[in-house]
Amino acid sequence: MKMKYKAIVSGLLLALAGNSYAIDGRINFTGEIIKTACVINGGADKDIELGHYSAAQFRNAGDTSPQLVDVILPLTNCPVTSTIPNFHIWLEAPAVDSSHPNLIQVGKGVVSADIAKGVGIEIIDAASGSIMPLNRLSDIEYPITGTSMNINWKAYYRSYVDTVDIEEGLAEASVDITLDYR
Repeated sequence: MKMKYKAIVSGLLLALAGNSYAIDGRINFTGEIIKTACVINGGADKDIELGHYSAAQFRNAGDTSPQLVDVILPLTNCPVTSTIPNFHIWLEAPAVDSSHPNLIQVGKGVVSADIAKGVGIEIIDAASGSIMPLNRLSDIEYPITGTSMNINWKAYYRSYVDTVDIEEGLAEASVDITLDYR
């Protein structure tokens, strides 16, 4: 009886041991650390004048300023390799609210009576016309065409309220830019 009991226990232990060490898959990590990365030519900060507009020009929520202003981001020192053929862009800035996640809040995060209300700044990719998302990685792939290249966008004001609710004031904002070489 003892021998039979030992055989059963040994068999169960072997069966359990085999299942606990079964390999169901493998994760292989790949990547590369690069020394060079695109640099914004002329310094990291760019000043873009969007213009001066009357609140009456924004009749309804969603109206835009009449002029789309060119935003040209000149890049130098870009890595030209077959392993990094392109990059994506992450724009970081406070949005006006959760209903308008890609509309940049004016006022640079400061609440003041001198800050315009009811409008935000929107950036679009000049080539595709796609709105550049805020606070997440863009779906747009920018091919690295050489060691020097330009990123071309357009920027403008967009109202998110009707004219009667727009308040005059400064309509300035800042956006942080990150190039992501995934």
